[in-house]
Amino acid sequence: MKRAIDKTNEPALVGIVTAILLIGLIVIVISIVQIVYVPIIMEQREAEHMDRVAEQFGFLTSIINNQAADERKGIPIASFITLGSKELPLLVSSKAYGTLEVLENSFTIAIQNESETKTFLIGEIVYSSANAYYLDQSYVYEAGAMIVSQSQGNKMMARPSFFADYNKTSNIVNISFDVINISGVGQKTIASGFGTYGIQTQFNDVSTNIIFNDVRNITIGSQFLNSWFVFISSSLKGIGLNPESSPPHFTLTDTGQFVKLEFQSNLTVNINFKIINILVQIGPGWIQ
Repeated sequence: MKRAIDKTNEPALVGIVTAILLIGLIVIVISIVQIVYVPIIMEQREAEHMDRVAEQFGFLTSIINNQAADERKGIPIASFITLGSKELPLLVSSKAYGTLEVLENSFTIAIQNESETKTFLIGEIVYSSANAYYLDQSYVYEAGAMIVSQSQGNKMMARPSFFADYNKTSNIVNISFDVINISGVGQKTIASGFGTYGIQTQFNDVSTNIIFNDVRNITIGSQFLNSWFVFISSSLKGIGLNPESSPPHFTLTDTGQFVKLEFQSNLTVNINFKIINILVQIGPGWIQ
């Protein structure tokens, strides 16, 4: 005898199969979104955050340079840096973090003339990203310049206060270089995370204002030598000095540890060198 087929459970079976197929489809869609689209979305968000930090750091640079030019004490000014970005809701993603800190004595400049060599240590402000999807970047305020750095290299986005003039008749080069030195206040010199942190800056004093006559060479030590090499070369070429003349007006060397600028012996080079000290505090509170 043939077994009788009970058709009363067919709708239930169809419903179960349909639910399984829908769940499978949802899982596939979520997996595609998670694997393909989440990295793209997060990379775009982190890229936009890097653009925002560039704007904020540029604003910070302009504030410090204006304070250095005005030389007015007792007027702290606050600006803000967004350190990172949050993850996407509901989906699996990672936050982007950042660090903002004051590094003292991390930049060096040495000036040598016929009689002496003087070396100066300069502090700087550094923002470093810890992105999960986008290329990491650092923004640096160094000696009055704003520099952006990536794994491929670094570039100067804002120039320091450096002015040069060349008199071809007398072979005299006059240079004015105002260097901004950053000093941290108390223990408030670093912040890490993904929130927005305030950074307050204030003019303190002018610690050095010297005229160096008959300068023979200048040596700069920095983590961003390419930026300084390109800047110095373009600045001197812009006033008519030629490193390819015979003999060359100057030679510029990047040793990997420092950039060394040497002037031709028949040039008379005078440098008006000034160090302007700016106090910096990261986080809440006011500079005292």
